Amino acid sequence: MSVDLARVLSSRYATKVFDADKPAAEDKTQQLIETLRLAPSSINSQPWHFYVISNPEEKRRLSQCAWDSNKAKFDDASHVFVFCGKTTYEIEDLQALEELVAEQRGTEVNQARVEFLGGFVNSMDATERKYWIRDQVYLAFGQFLLSCALLELDACPVEGFSREEMDELLGLKEKGLNSVVVGIVGHRHEDDFNTPVKASKVRYPIEQVVTEIR
Repeated sequence: MSVDLARVLSSRYATKVFDADKPAAEDKTQQLIETLRLAPSSINSQPWHFYVISNPEEKRRLSQCAWDSNKAKFDDASHVFVFCGKTTYEIEDLQALEELVAEQRGTEVNQARVEFLGGFVNSMDATERKYWIRDQVYLAFGQFLLSCALLELDACPVEGFSREEMDELLGLKEKGLNSVVVGIVGHRHEDDFNTPVKASKVRYPIEQVVTEIR
C-alpha cells in the first residue's frame, strides 16, 4: 500500500472540537491500540501502560482534572487515551523483559544482556530515570498521533490537565504508574475552528529546522 505521507501529515492537526455523534469505528480503535503495543522504546524497555476510555461516564469523570478549555474534548470525543509511565524502572523490569524475550524466541535468558542493560539503567539517578521513562512514553505518543492520521481518525494531544488529579482518579500510584499525556480521539465537528482549511498549518521553513550533512 502506497501512502502519501506528506499529505497525511499536512492534513493532521490538533482537533479542538469533536463531534459527539461520530464515534471512532471499533476496528480502527483496535488497530490504534495495537500500534501502542508495537511502539519503540530505548533498550526495548516499554516502561508504560495505556488506558483507553470510551465509557461516557468515565470520560466525564476524568474530565474533572482537565483544564476548562479541554473538558468538552473529554466529553465529546470517542476515546480518551491516557499515556502512563512507570514511576521507576529497575533490574527486575529488565529481568522480566528478558524472560519474555527468551520465552517468545525459544532461547535461554541472556543474563549478560540483563547485567549490561542494568548498568545503563543504574547509571541514571532517580531524576534522570524519571525523565528517561517520560521520554519513552512520548516516543509512543508521537507514533500514536501519526497512527491516528493514517487511520483517518482525528486527535488532539492534551497536556492541559492535572497529572496529580488524573493519577488519583485512575488509582495510578498504587499501580506504580503516573500519567504523562492524554490523547483525545474521534472525528472533528464541522464547527471546529482549527481545521487546516480554517487555520492553515504553520511550520518553520525546512532550511530553518533541518541541516543536512552529506
